[in-house]
Amino acid sequence: MGHGDAQDARIGKYLELRVNGKGKQSVEESVNRMCRELLSNPVIEDYRFELEEVVSD
Repeated sequence: MGHGDAQDARIGKYLELRVNGKGKQSVEESVNRMCRELLSNPVIEDYRFELEEVVSD
């Protein structure tokens, strides 16, 4: 890379989604399906996601 102290580099996408759903498992399945079918190219990309519950006032 031309820099002796650089060992690794990574480039990627970062998305935040707000998803309505009933239950963690349902939301996980929905987000996984969105990632697989719409948000990533599974031939050349990997994806991961984290769920965070947002409580409305």
